[in-house]
Amino acid sequence: MAKKRMQDLVNIWKDKTITLQLKIKIMKTLVWTVMTYGAEGWTIKKKQEKKINSAEMWFYRRLLRISWRERRTDQSIPEELNEECKLLNYMYIKKRKLTFFGHTCRSKCTLMKNILQGRMEGKRQRGRPRINYFDNIKSWTQMTTREIYDVILERDVWRQMVHEAVRAANVLGSDAG
Repeated sequence: MAKKRMQDLVNIWKDKTITLQLKIKIMKTLVWTVMTYGAEGWTIKKKQEKKINSAEMWFYRRLLRISWRERRTDQSIPEELNEECKLLNYMYIKKRKLTFFGHTCRSKCTLMKNILQGRMEGKRQRGRPRINYFDNIKSWTQMTTREIYDVILERDVWRQMVHEAVRAANVLGSDAG
């Protein structure tokens, strides 16, 4: 749906009178919101992470009207835009997911808490356990389960921790890229 929205706005991307910075803001407002709809509930695995990052690069390439035949590297595109690849790392997914998790754990709804924490009745299937929602939270915060639940109860401390976790993810993401 986000790619369809990007293609629908082709007249804006072709318009020479609109500045590049304004086009980026339009893309973030109209396309990224469609792309990240419901991201608070996603369990992000490596495969989904690759798809999100490749979709972001596709958006940037369409914005700049760069054909795949030009053989440009993924690193050269954000440099040309003076932008970082941050759809996955920054506010759009990780921060929303962490804040949503804190909000639901502080709420009184026990069903929602049980679902997010992955507590299910019955036996676990054979083999390696799948990555679940809570595994993403633990890996992004670098905290144990007990530490997370202690911090969540204090909203201001959790908000500061979310900010630090997102900033750390941005630093790690920019070092890897």
